[in-house]
Amino acid sequence: MLLLEVERKFRCLAVKNLLHYHGVPAFQSIEYRGKKTFHDIYYDDSSFLSSKGVWVRQRDGHWQAKIRRGGDFNNSKFEELSGRAEISRYLAQLTWYNTNIHGDTFGLSQMAAFTTLRERWLANKEFTIVQDVTDFGHTVGEVELECKVDYDGHDLERYRDMRMAQMDAKIDFFMQRYAWAFCPGVPMGKLTAYFEKFGRS
Repeated sequence: MLLLEVERKFRCLAVKNLLHYHGVPAFQSIEYRGKKTFHDIYYDDSSFLSSKGVWVRQRDGHWQAKIRRGGDFNNSKFEELSGRAEISRYLAQLTWYNTNIHGDTFGLSQMAAFTTLRERWLANKEFTIVQDVTDFGHTVGEVELECKVDYDGHDLERYRDMRMAQMDAKIDFFMQRYAWAFCPGVPMGKLTAYFEKFGRS
């Protein structure tokens, strides 16, 4: 079972409250999904993995990895892994990565750590809108679609890419249709903002 995620970043919400602001056109439906705080610790090997599109982190003590499967910084397509065993298997199969992956942190070093306050909404029954504010004062948002794929046919990579392209097109249409909800301008991701403020560990 693959978990695919496609996301597009935006600078911040253009309105204070998505539930009570009636833009034109209005969302078909909008539900507030609450707020939560989480702590991320990101790990890497001298930025080698992240330069290849692989991000390994602990979120509130749980191991996760995000593997870029296309797109760019603002418009990203990821496969997500969770748990030590799944991440260890993935790192072990990387022919271009030969660092010892055993040990508490897969042989990786901490490169960033911060806490985020996240608010979430569900729009039109399928689009997750999130706005994150970090403990070092940075705000960024994302519109996300997720899809669980249970596919055992031929050419998994081609099928995955096709599904993610469909998801990306849906997000693009959604954000253009409801442009009143999102501040224009170039967004900056949390890690980029962290490194800009504190440098790399």
